[in-house]
Amino acid sequence: MTQSIKHVDVLIIGAGLSGIGAAAHLVRECPNQHFAILESRDAIGGTWDLFQYPGIRSDSDMYTFGYSFKPWTEPKAISDGPSIKRYIEETAEEYGFTDRIRFRHKVLSAQWSTADAYWTVTSEQADTGQITTMTASWVINATGYYRYDEGYRPTFEGEERFRGQIVHPQHWPEDLDYRGKRVVVIGSGATAVTLVPSMAEHAAHVTMLQRTPTYIASVSGSDPLAKALRRVPSAVSYPILRWKNMLSRQLQYSLSRKNPELVRSKLRKDAVALLPDGYDVDTHFNPPYDPWDQRICAVPDGDMFQVIRDGKASIVTDRIRSFTEDGINLESGEHIPADIIVTATGLNLQWFGGMKLSVDGQPVELGERFAYKGMMVSGVPNLSMVTGYTNNSWTLKADLVSRYVCHLMRYLDDNGYVSATPITPVGETPQPFLDLDSGYIKRGVDSMAKQGTALPWRLYQNYVKDLRVFNARKIRDEHMSFQRRGEAVPEGLRAPETQIIEVNGQLVRFRDEGQGVPVVMVHGIGRSLEDWMEQHELLRGKGYRLISVDLAGFGESGPLQERYTLPALGRFLGDFLDAVKVSEPAHLVGNSLGGAVVMQLAVQQPDRVRSLVLVGSAGFGREVALPVRLMSVRPIGEAMLSKPSRAASRRLEESLFHNPDLVTPDRVELGYQLSVRPGGSQVFLDTAAALGTFRGTRKEWRQDLLSALAAQAVPTLVVWGEQDKIFPFSHLAAAGQHLPHAYTHAFPEAGHMPQVEQATDFADVVTDFWSQAPVKLTSTSDKAA
Repeated sequence: MTQSIKHVDVLIIGAGLSGIGAAAHLVRECPNQHFAILESRDAIGGTWDLFQYPGIRSDSDMYTFGYSFKPWTEPKAISDGPSIKRYIEETAEEYGFTDRIRFRHKVLSAQWSTADAYWTVTSEQADTGQITTMTASWVINATGYYRYDEGYRPTFEGEERFRGQIVHPQHWPEDLDYRGKRVVVIGSGATAVTLVPSMAEHAAHVTMLQRTPTYIASVSGSDPLAKALRRVPSAVSYPILRWKNMLSRQLQYSLSRKNPELVRSKLRKDAVALLPDGYDVDTHFNPPYDPWDQRICAVPDGDMFQVIRDGKASIVTDRIRSFTEDGINLESGEHIPADIIVTATGLNLQWFGGMKLSVDGQPVELGERFAYKGMMVSGVPNLSMVTGYTNNSWTLKADLVSRYVCHLMRYLDDNGYVSATPITPVGETPQPFLDLDSGYIKRGVDSMAKQGTALPWRLYQNYVKDLRVFNARKIRDEHMSFQRRGEAVPEGLRAPETQIIEVNGQLVRFRDEGQGVPVVMVHGIGRSLEDWMEQHELLRGKGYRLISVDLAGFGESGPLQERYTLPALGRFLGDFLDAVKVSEPAHLVGNSLGGAVVMQLAVQQPDRVRSLVLVGSAGFGREVALPVRLMSVRPIGEAMLSKPSRAASRRLEESLFHNPDLVTPDRVELGYQLSVRPGGSQVFLDTAAALGTFRGTRKEWRQDLLSALAAQAVPTLVVWGEQDKIFPFSHLAAAGQHLPHAYTHAFPEAGHMPQVEQATDFADVVTDFWSQAPVKLTSTSDKAA
């Protein structure tokens, strides 16, 4: 039986450090948002409630690991787990939302409905098995990035023979007695270097068995500056300590990336100074990788080195051959005796707590998506995730994300929107979300959303840079779309059956169907292959291989890797035909800018062209509609294109068609999404500047191109809409003068795109032309206007 719970504005999943921090930000900055928290465990704390092994502590100082709005006041900078848990519990109590937490609710799925503009979240109650559903306008995922119910635990040869206890730190037995016993800790990460000094105080001896060394740095357990500022009000001292420690760690990381040998040398010298004379530092403390390829482990006041120096613990660097009845045999032949073996072998990555996501009934595969600012998923509305840094304190980034989400939700309310959706980037090269080389990351990073190569898809792991990225004044950008109730959430602009191919290092979207003589259809400036959908339908099954393509930088294709010129676009089209293996001459069809591009290809590579169909093509005259002419003047165009709107999109669509019934909400939405395409306005301006025709200047390219084309006498059909508001109908006569061999045809009741507006007649005219060329058409519709 499923139980339904009432709707909330915001649903937070997870009541650990991240979830409690997100809730506190909501109370502080969005007090009118009603929220609830679902937590799979039966207590607040997350990681700090789960892990109970000896010595559990933060691996960052608490002045940066604590919240920006709640000063850490205890003397220890590197604090123990129970203290951190109390700090989180205190935050929930101070901000008054402990009664909004529903414990023992494991989230199973979240389904977004565009029609309703909310998520339906399904969870299971751990104690009763009751299935519960809840709706929320916004979901904040604060579950971290690893599985709580299962740590990484490899199987070792012969472990069934071992007579002692085998323990994983993620499931530490409350009654484990290790006093006076021999303990082997398998691992070398943060958990292992925490366990070894803690257990060494009571165990007979602790051995840390590692396959590969880890960089270990001694840090002060208490901050000297904090002691100096102890009488200064925390409102003043806390930000100082926070910035000092953040910058110090950021500097260490930057230096590690720029001069790894210097940092490696410093860490080695520090280890030599802290270890007994003659200790084999290069075997046990000198990893084969550079600092910060994996995290550097911090040990407070050198406790790890101290227990080695005191003889209470030791490190063995070797590989395991098998477990024995009383210990472990190594590949070197050495045997390590043990009464207890602790497998500190790491975590299993798991995003979103393992819950399943879907948008309007379509499953979301996170590994195929991109992460926007590291906090949202491309194509997924109203869902944010709290993430932190891998090279600095987690909470520094978590605070930025939570505060930014509050600003984003306020922006939606203030502007009448119900949802925000990151637009899937085009041409981005996917990179792992986490770029550390640690084993647990490599095992699971493929299931996480990807990062790209540039903002906002690139994670810079830099707090100072992120202050600009998460600026509340920069909510709206070309990578995010906003919807009002009932509007479709655009996940890209895909027509049916499109494909992606790489051309010159960039991803290009195209549609390719049928067999026979190739027909290649090219759209106009600021448009996409959707302008040819009607022709795909009408010409299908008539003996043609129908191909339409998004020109470089338009639709969903990546931009040119060179300056936008007409020859460059012609080369792009030729390279695309090579990529899709069009080897025989093709009928090339181009609308507006597309007409100029196919003419350019015909001049560059005449052997590729069977015929040309030029539809309201650029290149035959200087007159152009005033709004377009204004947009092509860069300062004016930049101002006009800087703030895309659906109203402007509607006006543009109305200028393209003579029949107002064609200006449908779907077509307006498509045009709007094209206008907010990442980098789209810049590509428009660059292309307009390259053509020059919009301002009636730089006509040399037209003269040269048309002269060369006339000399080749490529079979050509020029068609125009008599009601064209972009390029006047008089351009058709000019086309006849420039290309005396061309056939012309006019559509009396059509605007700039007769292939859409009078689709059936258009298909009849072009197929008639293709069947008769190079014989001149003689029908009564044939005009030279």
